[in-house]
Amino acid sequence: MVAGIAAVSLVAGALSPLSGQLAAPRPFEAASLVPWDVPLPADTTTTGGPEADSADATVAEQLVAGARLRTPPPGRPGGAPNQQAPQGFPANADAWGASPNVALGIGEILIVNAVPWAFNEYVRNANFSQVNPRSWYENIEHGFTWDDNNFSTNMFAHPYHGNLYYNSGRSNGLSYWQSVPFAFGGSLIWEYFGETHPPAINDWIHTSIGGIAIGESLYRISSTVLDNQATGSERVWREIGAAAMNPVRAFNRLVTGRIGKVYDNPTDPWDHLPPHLSNVLSAGVRVIQDEGRERTDEEGNVVNEGAQVGAFFEVDFQFGGPFQIDRKKPFDYFVWGLQINTKDKQAIGRWQIRGSLTHWDLKRSEKVHHRIFLSQDYDYFNNNAYEFGGQSVSGVLVSGWQLSPRWQLLTGVNATGMILGAVNFDGASLQDFPTQERLREYDFGPGVGTQLGGSLVRDATRLVDLSYRVTWLWTVNGAVLTTEDGQVEDNARHRIQMIRARFRVPIHRNFHLGADWTGFFRDTRFDDPDFADDLHQFTREFRVFGAWSVGRGSAER
Repeated sequence: MVAGIAAVSLVAGALSPLSGQLAAPRPFEAASLVPWDVPLPADTTTTGGPEADSADATVAEQLVAGARLRTPPPGRPGGAPNQQAPQGFPANADAWGASPNVALGIGEILIVNAVPWAFNEYVRNANFSQVNPRSWYENIEHGFTWDDNNFSTNMFAHPYHGNLYYNSGRSNGLSYWQSVPFAFGGSLIWEYFGETHPPAINDWIHTSIGGIAIGESLYRISSTVLDNQATGSERVWREIGAAAMNPVRAFNRLVTGRIGKVYDNPTDPWDHLPPHLSNVLSAGVRVIQDEGRERTDEEGNVVNEGAQVGAFFEVDFQFGGPFQIDRKKPFDYFVWGLQINTKDKQAIGRWQIRGSLTHWDLKRSEKVHHRIFLSQDYDYFNNNAYEFGGQSVSGVLVSGWQLSPRWQLLTGVNATGMILGAVNFDGASLQDFPTQERLREYDFGPGVGTQLGGSLVRDATRLVDLSYRVTWLWTVNGAVLTTEDGQVEDNARHRIQMIRARFRVPIHRNFHLGADWTGFFRDTRFDDPDFADDLHQFTREFRVFGAWSVGRGSAER
C-alpha cells in the first residue's frame, strides 16, 4: 500500500511543477556568473541556467547543476530573510498561514500509524499486526535488532512513510528542525507498538532520516503548485495536485479551512517559487550488462546472462540554484531525481535527493565563485544488476568559472559520511533474524566516501558531464555462516564506485539529444579468508535519450 501511494506522490511531485508554474519553454540561454552585489546589466537575461539534469552518479554533478549567480530576489535586500505570516493570520504562523500546532501533529502521527496497521490487520491479514500490551512489553524488553525486508521496502517504502511523520510537524507550522523529532518519534512508535516483530534499527534510521529528506522536498515541491490567490477550477486542481504529493499537508489545509480560502501567498519567493525552478524530462533506451553477480530463477536457471535492454523515463527537478541562495534555511536549494525503468525488477530504479542544509561563501567575483555546502543526501538504486542506497550527510565545495561570455566550467568536490547504507551481497541470505520470513540479499553498514564532478557549459547547455563517486561500507549486519567452530560473521568491507560520462547536443529550443555511460563497480573483501573468496562486480549501463527542459528564471507568474 505504501509503495503504491509513494509512486503516485513521486510522479505527481515530478510533473506538477510543470503545470501552470513554469514559464513557457524558452531557448537555451547563456548563464552568466554575476555576483549578487553587482546589478545585472539591462540586456543580461535572468532566466534559464544550466538545467538540473540527471543525478545518477554524484552529489557533485547535481550541486553544480544550474550553477548561476544572480542578484537577490525582490523583497530581501542584501539577502536578509523576509518571511512573515499572511495578512489576517496569527503573527506566529508560517509563510503559508499555518500556526504551530504540536498537538495536531502528534495526533496525525497516530493516524499515520493507525492506517497501515488497520490495512495489515483487516485487509492483508498479516502475521505481525496482532499487537497487544504483551507484544509491546516484549518489544521494549527485546530492544533493537535488524530485519529481513526486501530492499525496496527498507530503502524506499519506509523512507516514504517517514515523510508522512515529518510532514505531520512541517505542515502544522513547524520548521525543518522542529519537524525532525516527528520523523524519529513516529517511526519509533511504529517499531515498538505498531507490529509484533522486534523493532529494527535499520527501519528506524531509514524511515526517520530518509523521511526527512523526502518530506522536506515534497513539502517544497507542493509549495510550487499551491496558489492561495487562485479560485474556481484552477484552485481545485492545484489543491488536488499538492495533495497527491503531500497528503498530510492537504489534510491540514482542509481541517484549518485554508484549502479554499483566498489569501496572500508567501512574500518570500524561497517559500513559494524560487528564482530558479526547473524540470528536465528524459526518455530513451538503456542497455545494462552485469558481470560478477549470477542470479537464478526458482528452477535454478541463470537469468542475467547477456545484455538487458529496456526503456526508461527520468525526471530531474531542481529547486533554486547553488549560487542563487541568499538565505540559509534547509532545502532552499535541492535537486531531486527519479528514474522509471521497463523490463526491470522494480519500476522505480533510482530516486535521489540532495538538499542544502546551509552554506558558506569562500570567494565571489565576476569570474569565479566558490561555495561550501552542508547537504543531506538520500540514495536509492534498485535494478536487476545491483542494489545500493542509504542516508548520508556531505560537505561539498561547488565552484563556477566564467570562461567567456558563452562558456562556463562548473565543478564539485565532496566528502560524505554515510550514516547507514546498504549494498547487494547474496551472502547476506545466510543471516538469521528473529521472525525471519525471507532471505535478505544485501548488507547494512555505515561508511564514508567522496565524489568529484565537472560540467562544461555553453549557452546554458551542459554539453559534457564527467563524474566519479566512491563509497566504502563496513558491514555491521550481513551474512553469518555456521561452521563446525560456531558462527562466523562475514565482516565484509564493500567498496562501491560509480563513474559516468554524459554528452548532450542541443536540437531545438529546450530539446536536446544525449547519451551517457555509467559504470558500477563493487569490490567485497572479507576479514576472514575462510568465509568466502573476495567478490567483484562490474555493471555497465549505456543510455540514449531525448530530453525536454522546462524552467523559470524568476518567481513571477
